[in-house]
Amino acid sequence: MQLLVKDKNSLLEAVHLATRKLSGVQDANTVLLDVLSICVEAAGAEGGTIFLHEPASRRLRFLHVLPEEVASKLGRLDIPDDFGVAGEAFQTGKTIISQFSKAGDPSSTEIKEKSGVIVRTMITVPLRIAGAAPIGVVQVVNKRDGNFTEEDETVLDTVGDVCAFAVTTSRLMEQRQSVAALEGMGRTAHDLANKAGVLMTFLPEFERNIEALRGILKLQGVQGEAMFYLDMLEGTFKDVFAPYSERVYRYARLVTDLAAGKPLTPKPKLLSIAHVIEEAVQFMEPQAKRRRVKLSLDLDFDAGDCEFDDLFLIRVIENLVGNAIKAVAETIPVEWQAQHAGDADALYPGVTVKSRVGESGHVIEIIDNGPGLSPAQIRSILGGRARSVWTNSKGTGLGTKVVIELSQAMGAKLSIKSTLGEGATFVLEVPFQQPARPAEGS
Repeated sequence: MQLLVKDKNSLLEAVHLATRKLSGVQDANTVLLDVLSICVEAAGAEGGTIFLHEPASRRLRFLHVLPEEVASKLGRLDIPDDFGVAGEAFQTGKTIISQFSKAGDPSSTEIKEKSGVIVRTMITVPLRIAGAAPIGVVQVVNKRDGNFTEEDETVLDTVGDVCAFAVTTSRLMEQRQSVAALEGMGRTAHDLANKAGVLMTFLPEFERNIEALRGILKLQGVQGEAMFYLDMLEGTFKDVFAPYSERVYRYARLVTDLAAGKPLTPKPKLLSIAHVIEEAVQFMEPQAKRRRVKLSLDLDFDAGDCEFDDLFLIRVIENLVGNAIKAVAETIPVEWQAQHAGDADALYPGVTVKSRVGESGHVIEIIDNGPGLSPAQIRSILGGRARSVWTNSKGTGLGTKVVIELSQAMGAKLSIKSTLGEGATFVLEVPFQQPARPAEGS
């Protein structure tokens, strides 16, 4: 965005431009970057930063910096919400104009060391709607011509008001879209649950018919091929048809409850966690192969059976593995793709799923060698607010919400270890309880 600010009157034009620009923007991140660009240009400054408040951690989360060449040097500069001039402006809700000696702002030592930028003059503007608490702070630094003035303050205050309104509106729209998507998913799941419920009522009758058929064949002395196919039919019913019909019904009910805001209650069974993880990963293999990503397993099959809700765990694993596949697929090196262009079976080694027994339960790791995640992305994921960041993925963020809520319902802890450019590891620690053992002599 280019704003040519030649005199005081054109500063007011910047406000009008900001109003027109931000009134139509829906993405909060785009809003904030536009706001910073408008503020820097309108004030005739060399650069600036913008922070958004994170209530849970009571920190001002560093989002954008201009110019771009400075951004690459600074990295992340999240600060406590009461630190320095930015913290003072946020806490008081008042704009602050600052002038410093040749040494620069004493609270910006880290900026000076990383970027070489000495902050001589600065104007700090809280982003707020009148009567409401600030949602963040904009800092514009080093006015090119003299010091920041009261007119700069008036203009940036107005732009800040428009920004706060635009961000708040963006958040409400995102929430509305998520609620609408969740409601739609709930209606679909409710319909599926009804159909699966009807199917479930026929399972006992189907099983009785198989047993009756076996009895009749035995009475008639039928052996050989007929009994072989009956055994196959019974095995398919017990191993596939019955359990998967039950799982479809349970999952449909689970999504219905989630959409309705009902408490999620796990139904533990005595099972092998390694085998359940293996089943979930195998279900994801067709998707991985389509994207040319290799899935690897390193599971502790000797861990023994324990009690847990297999449906909850399967859904969490499938979601995390699916996201890992997307991350790797869109970052497969061009050189590798060219080298294996004629080999449809070649898979890029990108995702590994591990399990082991920890001190207080099972530890499951989903490891990918994708592009990694920033601290902001990690916070967004763990806060249940993330949408897919991969260009070919148009998710609503509901998958993340499901993972977080299912993990919490199981009493599990989800954490993420990642560095940009070095892949990511999602760690799920689930305090599975071993079944009670009978007392000696009982």
